[in-house]
Amino acid sequence: MKKWKVLLLTVLIGGLLLLGVSSFAETKPVKDISVFFIVKASGSYYWQIMMNGAQLAAKDLGIHITFQEPVNEADISQEVAILNDAIAEHPDAIVIAPSVTDALTAGIVKAMSEGIKVIIVDSAANTDDYVTFTCSNNYEAGKELAKEFVDLIKAKTHQATPTGDIAYETDTAGAQWSVERDGGFLAGLKEYAPNLKIVAHTVPMNSLETSTTQWQNIFTAHPNLVGVFADNNNTGDGLARALQLSGMAGKLVAVAFDNDPAELTALSQGILNALMIQEPWNEGYNSVFYAVEAVEGVQMPKIIYTPTTLVLQSTLNNPEAQAVINPIEFHKNWK
Repeated sequence: MKKWKVLLLTVLIGGLLLLGVSSFAETKPVKDISVFFIVKASGSYYWQIMMNGAQLAAKDLGIHITFQEPVNEADISQEVAILNDAIAEHPDAIVIAPSVTDALTAGIVKAMSEGIKVIIVDSAANTDDYVTFTCSNNYEAGKELAKEFVDLIKAKTHQATPTGDIAYETDTAGAQWSVERDGGFLAGLKEYAPNLKIVAHTVPMNSLETSTTQWQNIFTAHPNLVGVFADNNNTGDGLARALQLSGMAGKLVAVAFDNDPAELTALSQGILNALMIQEPWNEGYNSVFYAVEAVEGVQMPKIIYTPTTLVLQSTLNNPEAQAVINPIEFHKNWK
């Protein structure tokens, strides 16, 4: 293991101690620790990035890790079944990204009651019965993206106080990350551009085809839009597709969350104007360390935020942007 990885573990543990951790007593050898890792969907680039980080962390630590996930984020019942299967295997820890706040709650509580340490990543569950929750600060990220959205509209329309119609799309109803992300964005609009008017809001429930169609319908019904917002990669991909199919690309400001290949291509071509990018690779990597620390007796803070990065077409090739855009490539030679 390279020195930086030893240092990283030291920093992670040391940082927790600085936050007021009262104990650190190893309960079993690290090599004997098992972690079951559950994300929302195997078919999403975002979750593939997170699993790649987790896989490397498990390799660095020498622990056993099991990955299992639904194909699609909308298959909530399958994620529930996977969590139940994980509990039956009784690993030392479970790392899970709940698709919605309520459906996974019973399983999370059951796992904790059976002595399995649960680390929640990315999206909240409707319970406080877990070890720690690591995620982006979606509300603040949404608000930051709203400010950039307003600035882009100002530049495009040459209005000091922007007016006009806007629309947005929520990928999945009931997901806490979406509630927070959209809430921050809407709060930002109210603060930075109260005269912008929301004329359409749709929810494709994680279907790219539905998202594309919904955006096309919005463009048909509201041809004078000045801006649009998509709250994840699925809706961002649908937005980019619809902008091209409808001949609307370049005619309005379009912003989104996440950074899958289709979104990055759209940003490079000016079809999308800004992306708010999370750090799922770091979240996946760190969550495995947190799981091991919890098994070893570290008292964890209840929430640990990971940063987000705003990327524009003009900053797309900056080193800082590339580190979060291409984390798998960036980390692939780290031994």
